[in-house]
Amino acid sequence: MENQEFLIENCQVIAILAGNLQGELAARVRETMLTYIADGYCNFNVDFSKVSNINSTGLGMLVNIQKRAVQQGGDIIIYGLHGTVKDAFDRTRLSKAFTILDCNNAVA
Repeated sequence: MENQEFLIENCQVIAILAGNLQGELAARVRETMLTYIADGYCNFNVDFSKVSNINSTGLGMLVNIQKRAVQQGGDIIIYGLHGTVKDAFDRTRLSKAFTILDCNNAVA
């Protein structure tokens, strides 16, 4: 199982995700992000450059976290989308629901 990395920088959570964002891994990432929200962090920058695949569980987890973050006055910014992961965002139209930056405009 690949390592996920979470850093706090300028009151924002930088989430560097890796591997297949589905099933148990998506659930673990969700719980970690919900803990940050409970601790008062509501702005997330999520790096997808090392994510090789995502399914409906992973996409649903992101929608859930975004909803919670927005309720707290924050947001999620996603960058590093590529290949099948980018296709999944485009196919489900989630690329319009999230703020997505290309790699040249990465926040971290």
